[in-house]
Amino acid sequence: MDDFKDPERLKSMLIKYSQSEACKIWGGFAVTAFVVFMLVSSGDFSFLLTLSSLLSMFSFVMVALKIENGRTCKGVSLKMMECYIVIFFFRLCAIIPFEGYLPFDKSGDWFYQLCEALGFCLAGTIVFFCRVKYVSTYDPATDTFQHLYLGMGALAIALIFHPNLNGFLPSDIAWAFALYLESVAVLCQLFMFMKEGRAQEHTSHFLAAQALSKMMSFIFWASSFSELSDPNHHIKAFVGNWVVCMQLVQLLVMGDFIYHYLRCIQQGIPVSQLLSSDAV
Repeated sequence: MDDFKDPERLKSMLIKYSQSEACKIWGGFAVTAFVVFMLVSSGDFSFLLTLSSLLSMFSFVMVALKIENGRTCKGVSLKMMECYIVIFFFRLCAIIPFEGYLPFDKSGDWFYQLCEALGFCLAGTIVFFCRVKYVSTYDPATDTFQHLYLGMGALAIALIFHPNLNGFLPSDIAWAFALYLESVAVLCQLFMFMKEGRAQEHTSHFLAAQALSKMMSFIFWASSFSELSDPNHHIKAFVGNWVVCMQLVQLLVMGDFIYHYLRCIQQGIPVSQLLSSDAV
């Protein structure tokens, strides 16, 4: 609070923040989101779902560019990115041929689907970087979380708890599977952070963006979860609640990471130091 009372200290603090990598990244996204809203949105509340997808896609762009510019995949979890390929693929199977899970906003006519398709391509590009182009810089010894178990668990839950907004069972299961797997896919990257004992800046920004993206998605579905449920079915009557709870799970899983990430931003220190108890 003393910083806000002293004009010189406040000015110095703002200058320091404005020069940080985090400020440039989030400032860039804010400008992009504003332009997209003005050009493709009709102002409906459901634009929040499109904004969530845009932010997710933006985070993949950031990681892909960082890898290409640095010519290294160090600190990136290949297993998490493979999970995201599956996530985007199954979600696209539910939103391209059908309209049940699309935003009512005008951006749901094509832009939301475009963001998801670009996310799929970018996740595939990052996997290509890790497995082929820059394979020598990828360390599998620190990326050991068994993502296959995550996929099997998400699929098992999706077979039981899935909405029916598309009215076509395979696509409804595909949408639910993608959402459930996305809720736990970040565990691969968090586990890699712990194995390495440090966090890379670009993957830290990626996870922070994913957390904010899921917060937006959580707010949207929490306000619309009743549409996902079937009150006349003894199991599907709770599908909406389950969808919201699974998104809340991801936010809880990332809670400690987000706390330290925000502390790094607040103190003006590199987010790569967020695992250092002495620094944060």
